[in-house]
Amino acid sequence: MLNSADQLCRLWLSLCEGVSLKAREKLLHLYGSYEAVFEQFPRGTSGILSAKTIQELSRLKAIGVDKLLLRLEELHINVSFVGDENYPILLSNIQDAPDTLFYKGILFREEVPSVAIVGSRRETRYGRNQAFNIAQELARQGVCIVSGLARGIDTAAHQGALAAGGRTIAVLGSGLNRMYPAENLKLAEEIISAGGAVITELPPNTEPLAYHFPIRNRIVSGLAHATVLVEAREKSGTLITLNHALEQGREVFALPGEVDSPGSVIPNRMIREGARLCTCAGDILEDMGWIAYPCKEEQLGFPSMELNTEQTLIYEALQDDSKSFEELIAITKLDTAQLNTQITFLELDGIIEILPGRMFKLGKA
Repeated sequence: MLNSADQLCRLWLSLCEGVSLKAREKLLHLYGSYEAVFEQFPRGTSGILSAKTIQELSRLKAIGVDKLLLRLEELHINVSFVGDENYPILLSNIQDAPDTLFYKGILFREEVPSVAIVGSRRETRYGRNQAFNIAQELARQGVCIVSGLARGIDTAAHQGALAAGGRTIAVLGSGLNRMYPAENLKLAEEIISAGGAVITELPPNTEPLAYHFPIRNRIVSGLAHATVLVEAREKSGTLITLNHALEQGREVFALPGEVDSPGSVIPNRMIREGARLCTCAGDILEDMGWIAYPCKEEQLGFPSMELNTEQTLIYEALQDDSKSFEELIAITKLDTAQLNTQITFLELDGIIEILPGRMFKLGKA
């Protein structure tokens, strides 16, 4: 995996979270090579590294670089440094590109057209369905989908790409031995098995601490030619990804939503302020110059069959999320008999599904 002493010593530094990019540059400038840093450590490092970091590096040095590498191989964790033949060139072009990527799966230097899809962890059914559909259609057209493996929109985007048999990359805010969230471990394995990759700049045992995720977001946008926002609430961390994309000179798209929906506040504002409007995968493909692909009506979130007035009221009430029978009565103003009748018709057509507790959601028809 690593074939020189200097690379092994570079790995030694990378396995300590406390060694920042700036500190790494200072050490390299001071000693001239990673091997020299390793051999002369800890001499001259007290003004560059914290006492805690020096202690951790001393512990790792005592283990030995050969054993550290062997442990990574046992965990099936690969390593790529800036400048390596498989380090993504798109990512290497950003100002603060991570020096080291730990990954499982496959990395390519020259990536196919790629799009990052990001959004709220507290997504609505509308947002989840649209993220899935957009990712699925983009993947069908050969676009790689990048996201953060988080709950909500990220999960839907990865799943959409996999459903199309496409390539997707998940960027973690934790180490590969501390997959977060835990319920997406199976999804991560599916991404790897399908020829994608799960990557992070953090050492394998790094916990998913809150401050890791904003830093991680520059990698999500940095791996993509464009970033698509699908739902985000005020003060959402997703805005950090969009800012990174803009700073990196990448295109930004936003999916519009209902004006009174909390998750649509930021996307609608972004569109007003100049983000590209995205209603389907075709908008992205056309605007990026990859292919002219018209949007299908069903991608916009409306059923292909005609609905009567009462059915339309019910359908629109369920656009944002599931509802109880009582909530549907309050929203649609239909009486109990009318609502029961129309729900029956909609269920038979597969337009809605009945959940436990007399809850209702839109189906996949």
